Amino acid sequence: MLLILESSDIESFDWDVFRMLDYYVLFPHLLKRIDPFPAALRAYKKILKEIPEAYEVLQNDKRIFFELEAIQNTSIQNLMAKDLVCPEKLKDRIVEKSGNAIPGQILDAIKKDETANQEWFRCVVNELPLIEFDGKKGLKARSQLMEYRYDG
Repeated sequence: MLLILESSDIESFDWDVFRMLDYYVLFPHLLKRIDPFPAALRAYKKILKEIPEAYEVLQNDKRIFFELEAIQNTSIQNLMAKDLVCPEKLKDRIVEKSGNAIPGQILDAIKKDETANQEWFRCVVNELPLIEFDGKKGLKARSQLMEYRYDG
C-alpha cells in the first residue's frame, strides 16, 4: 500500500479503488482479465500480455478479492495508526498520505523496489484510477471483482 501511495501521481483514492489497485499490484497477471479492457489504456495492453502467469492458478478472483479485504483493512488501519495516511479522510473512505515522513528504512525499501519501475505498475497506480469505477462500464463491472448493478 505504501508503494502505491509513494509511487502514484494521484493524491487521494477512493477506498474501493485503492483496494482494487492493491489487488492488481499483488496479482498483476490478473490485469489481463479486465474485460472489456478500457480503450484509454490500450497502449498498455501489449505490456500486460507480457506479464507471466502465476505459478498457482487462482480459481475464483472475486473470492480472493473478498478475502483480501480483511488484510487490507488491517493494513490501512496500521498505516493510519502510524500517521502515514490521513485519518479524517479515511473516515470518508478516502486514502491519502498524511504528509508525515515515512520512516527511513521503509522509505529506502520502497525506493529500491523494482516493481515501481515496471510499466504495468505505473499503469495500475497512475492510469487505472482515472478510469470510471462504477456502473455497467466501470472497473467494477469490467473486473468482475465487485458488485456494480446497484451503483447509482
